[in-house]
Amino acid sequence: MSESRRNSHKMNGSSSNTPFLIGVSGGTASGKSTVCKRIMEKLGQENVNHSERQVVCISQDSFYRDLTPAEMAKAERGQFNFDHPDAFNETLMKETLMDILAGKIVKIPTYDYKSHTLLKDELITIYPADVVLFEGILVFYFPEVRKLFHMKLFVDTHSDTRLARRVKRDIRERGRELEQVLNQYINYVKPAFDDFCLPTKKFADVIIPRGADNLVAIDLIVCHILEIIHGKTSVNGINGVHCGTSEPILQS
Repeated sequence: MSESRRNSHKMNGSSSNTPFLIGVSGGTASGKSTVCKRIMEKLGQENVNHSERQVVCISQDSFYRDLTPAEMAKAERGQFNFDHPDAFNETLMKETLMDILAGKIVKIPTYDYKSHTLLKDELITIYPADVVLFEGILVFYFPEVRKLFHMKLFVDTHSDTRLARRVKRDIRERGRELEQVLNQYINYVKPAFDDFCLPTKKFADVIIPRGADNLVAIDLIVCHILEIIHGKTSVNGINGVHCGTSEPILQS
């Protein structure tokens, strides 16, 4: 175990061996995964072997539930709502996060966006870490999951920007047609965002306008994470982030 993992930190009654669990939410293509990537880069974790990482990132997409044959047929036509809470396995999500908080090694499947299936033969091993980032559109929606987080971030990006990003991503990376992407956005993605994702913004401890472009917010979050792990006396000048002795980060 690394020296930092022996350092004491307590949040919401957690013990010194409990990972610091951060939820990262926001609408589709808001930049959640990029924010997580920037945080890991700032903490010097992007090129570290997975079994040695002090900071790890998990996607909520690994907790999509298996579709029935009828639902799969709808998904292939772009008529299944993947942004609805019912699309996720809430129980497995909660149990996995609780295992992570207990310091256990867990295995989660990779999600294939082209086939709409969980690749259970391609498991991702999550080793014990000091900080765990859990990102997804509905990570704050489920009360039993939400209460597990020590910090909650909401990536707040303009809807036009999110739509443009989603169109490019789904066409380029997921092999979908423009008409299908737009129909799915209008009929499922936007209504689900308004009904299920946006209302959870009120639970956030920190709101990040402009997503990964907000370098000041990301630096402040990194400083706060370092303070939690190492204490205020050892957080200056990490990967270009200069953390002072200011008070903990406040909501934007």
